[in-house]
Amino acid sequence: MMKSRIALAIALGVSAAALTAVNPAVAAKKEKAPTIQLSDAIRKELGPAQEAMKANDFAKAQGHVDAARAAATTEDEKFIVGQIQLNIGIMAQDNAKVCLGVDEMLATSKTSAEDKPKLASQQGHCAYEAKNYPKAEQAYAAAIASGPVAQDVYARLADAQFRDGKTVEAVATLQKVIADEAAAGKSVPSDWYARGADMASRAKAAPQFVDISSAWLAAYPVKQNWHDSVMIYRQMSNPSGDADLDLLRLLRASGAMPLAAASAYTDYAIAVYLKYPNEAVTVLKEGIAAGKLNPTSSQNTREILAISEPKIAADRTAVKGAVAASQGAKATYQSVLSNADLSYGFGEYKQAADLYALAATKPGANADIVNLRAGASLIQSGDKEGGKAALAKVQGGTQKVVARYWTVLADHPAAS
Repeated sequence: MMKSRIALAIALGVSAAALTAVNPAVAAKKEKAPTIQLSDAIRKELGPAQEAMKANDFAKAQGHVDAARAAATTEDEKFIVGQIQLNIGIMAQDNAKVCLGVDEMLATSKTSAEDKPKLASQQGHCAYEAKNYPKAEQAYAAAIASGPVAQDVYARLADAQFRDGKTVEAVATLQKVIADEAAAGKSVPSDWYARGADMASRAKAAPQFVDISSAWLAAYPVKQNWHDSVMIYRQMSNPSGDADLDLLRLLRASGAMPLAAASAYTDYAIAVYLKYPNEAVTVLKEGIAAGKLNPTSSQNTREILAISEPKIAADRTAVKGAVAASQGAKATYQSVLSNADLSYGFGEYKQAADLYALAATKPGANADIVNLRAGASLIQSGDKEGGKAALAKVQGGTQKVVARYWTVLADHPAAS
């Protein structure tokens, strides 16, 4: 055996050209080169391989490398064969040869700590492109564990996990890197949040969807993201009654209602027109102005407007006396809640918040509903901190999710 200090590719005269896209550069500095022992049988193939590569005769170079591979018995020899294979792939722009070289190098213990993250990342890319997602996941995880890696490694790891049926793990991967990047003061692409939300929704993993969509809305509070987050959650949770009304009120408050389908407007109106006709009329007219509803062709729109508009004047008078009526001896939880909702429908948010707080003191009160609606009302009245304090009291169910979204909206108003 002959001893020779061989820098990766350099000592053999091989150009370690930088790889692009999914092919990271693998270069070594001479002062960090390991001591490598090669037999004469191996070395006699590497010299001609070097000359062939210089002449861009990659087929001939490959023949010599194949012969060296057949003769290689030690880790040193297998590592160098893999290194030369990698460089042939780089120079020939042959990704299959690059992938083979990377696999061979990583199969030994000779890869330096400096090069391990790049090589393992490349191995993950190779496996990912070959749709070998378990191998890609293993390689990406090894790359991350061995040192700093490019952002796309995390994104591809998550996608490999998802494609391998590991949705919860995939979302957790994205959440971790998002949190780490945010803690480091770095921005995360919106697509990462969107991909995580899509993964969670496809798997019907509501808690994970709420977690990542809330982070998405805080980082990118645009109306389209609000629409997508609220409407996908609505589809996942399939709420009814008060729970659905609260989601639709949130969507409207975010300004994303015009991005929704016509059915969102009519669902909203149907939920409120019998008790709070002004709110129903206002919502339907917003839908008409947005070009989503046409009374001529929409029977629901036409009929609800006809039923509700004549009642608005009387309700407007009732709103003016709602506080006094709610403070009377005969006031109940339901009557005070109705007065609060009526006030909300007229945009009297401060009064509505006060009445929701009063409703909370009545026997039989649903604390989650009143605290949620009080918080939403306070935020819309301009009292952000008071609103967030009320929302923090919401404990369970869909109301807790909606309260979380409202808290995000308070701190990150939706932009167009």
